[in-house]
Amino acid sequence: MPFLEGLGFGLATVILIGPVFFTLLKAALEQGARGGLLVALGIIASDLLIVLICLSGPARVLQHWITGPWMAIAAGVLLAGLGFRYLIAPQVMPDTDGMHRGKRPFTVFASGFLVNFINPFVFAVWLGLVMHATGKFAAGKGVLFFLLGVLLGIFLTDLTKALLAPRLKPILSPVTLKRVHTIIGMALLGFSMRAFVHAVQQWD
Repeated sequence: MPFLEGLGFGLATVILIGPVFFTLLKAALEQGARGGLLVALGIIASDLLIVLICLSGPARVLQHWITGPWMAIAAGVLLAGLGFRYLIAPQVMPDTDGMHRGKRPFTVFASGFLVNFINPFVFAVWLGLVMHATGKFAAGKGVLFFLLGVLLGIFLTDLTKALLAPRLKPILSPVTLKRVHTIIGMALLGFSMRAFVHAVQQWD
């Protein structure tokens, strides 16, 4: 069944650790399940938009630009900015009132949306999934059910991460929490370097 196959693909993303994961983790640690849920909603909204772009006719024309150097550079700049921010100004005290003192909901939602949408690797994965679906299920409802399954699987995995991450907060001391933010910042810088390398390779 196309839906179940797509759901399996989506649930398999639970093993992926990328900039989106660290953005979701940071939001969940700082603002609880609410922050993680907002990031997860931003991620799934951007995924839905990417799917619509990949399914559209212009997607074939834009495919080179989407997976090309300029998109990779934009992703690298965004990820580097986030990484430096987490390294320079980490939140070292647990935010017990995160629900009240946290960022505006739209800002948290937008962080998940942008980190996911501007990542050229996400576009490449979705282009591959769309090509797999159209090749296996032709242009019928099977493609739609497959992609809906993938989207649901991704949302369920992100929702699980958002709900579980705050449970770690009570055992995180200020020193440990600072180290966690440092690791997140360094990881995002590493992903930004990968994006820049991808851009250079596209020009070769």
